[in-house]
Amino acid sequence: MTATQCKRATIEARDIAADTATLEQRIEAYRDRKPAPDARLIVDPDAQQVSREGHIPEITPAQLNPQRLREEILEHGALLVRDLFPREAIAELPAIIDEVLAAMDAPREVKRKLVSHYYHPAGNMASIMPGKEMELASLRVFNHRVGAAMCAEAPSVAEALLALYEAHGIRSLVSGFLGEEPCLSVKKWVLRRSTLPVSDSGWHQDGAFMGTDINSINLWLPLTDCGGETGAPGMDLVPQRLYSIASAEGASFDWSVSDSHVSQQFRAAQPVAPVFRAGDAFFFDHLYLHRTQFR
Repeated sequence: MTATQCKRATIEARDIAADTATLEQRIEAYRDRKPAPDARLIVDPDAQQVSREGHIPEITPAQLNPQRLREEILEHGALLVRDLFPREAIAELPAIIDEVLAAMDAPREVKRKLVSHYYHPAGNMASIMPGKEMELASLRVFNHRVGAAMCAEAPSVAEALLALYEAHGIRSLVSGFLGEEPCLSVKKWVLRRSTLPVSDSGWHQDGAFMGTDINSINLWLPLTDCGGETGAPGMDLVPQRLYSIASAEGASFDWSVSDSHVSQQFRAAQPVAPVFRAGDAFFFDHLYLHRTQFR
């Protein structure tokens, strides 16, 4: 592993046009990508096993490998790797995210002319979405409301992050976990700065809108200490291996789960809000039930 770090100075020294072209090429390369011919579901919904409710496994970076990740995801649905990313490698990422979100907040006429390391969207983002420009616009509105932006809005930041992931073994880890080369979701790869107050209506499983007949792994990387009683929202989690999508009855959205449903249906695995440290890596799959921490 190298000492790759995401710093403002290195991002601002990058070639914006080249990074944008590279990211657009990455999108094009996966447009017609098909799953491996022998691909099988990692989590078989028809082979439910007894899960260890109320437990989130934690390991060190030295213990992390594709097989260990698979084992923990299969049994628990999630895995917390403490201190996977050195704090110095990600120390400037909060300020970088601030820059991206500030650029996203600029008036439309300003953004049309803006060429920035923190805002220069890949031109083919909408072309890969079923709803095209309308869907992209809706995503931007939704992300703005929750303090987020898709990484593809800022290709120089995206390419710097990909280098960081590569340096810390994320690509090889995920490839080994999936059994094939990974595909990173444009919609789900987001930079986030939590906004207050946090709503209690955010319980969801990614499979509710991604589908359940897939293999996936989600990496959530906290950039500051958060969760628990720190005062900074982390994540509320239902610590249980799930095999299907929970009911949306009574929820705010057709892809979400109501707070009352979580309280009533998961009494043996009541939600927890772990304390996360900057640089931890929290992995979970598309069936794991979670939300931004509500207090």
